[in-house]
Amino acid sequence: MTAPSLHLGFDSAPITRHLARLALLDARRYDGLRREIGEYMLGEVQDALDGQKLFDGKPMPQSQAAIDRAGKTLIAKHHLYDSYNYQLPGLDIEIGSPLAYARIHHYGGETGRPGHRFTLPARPVLGMTATHEQRLGDLLIADIEAAQ
Repeated sequence: MTAPSLHLGFDSAPITRHLARLALLDARRYDGLRREIGEYMLGEVQDALDGQKLFDGKPMPQSQAAIDRAGKTLIAKHHLYDSYNYQLPGLDIEIGSPLAYARIHHYGGETGRPGHRFTLPARPVLGMTATHEQRLGDLLIADIEAAQ
């Protein structure tokens, strides 16, 4: 993915802590769980956009365009909203958007054409909180319990 993405591998901190506690080494049997995690995180991104919140629950800075049209920031036509997806490369999970402009909206920064430059504030809707980490652990434990 070329734009911001969240990469969750079975070697990433939240998942590793749960796997280490349970002393599990065979991540290949968790393909269904990886899909469930991908769907959950994708839903979190969409919920953040729908609720005009950042990934951590803070209010999203409103764009002037959204204010002018009395609409929502980043989802006027749903192009960015609909572009978020997840992939399962190898044993990992990647959640992000392939759209080039997702990066500037996520991280913020200077943009525009010559003679009309402006600075966009960061509006990260993709990220990990303690609540997300807890939910991922719950999903992992439920999958392990279901397999026994």
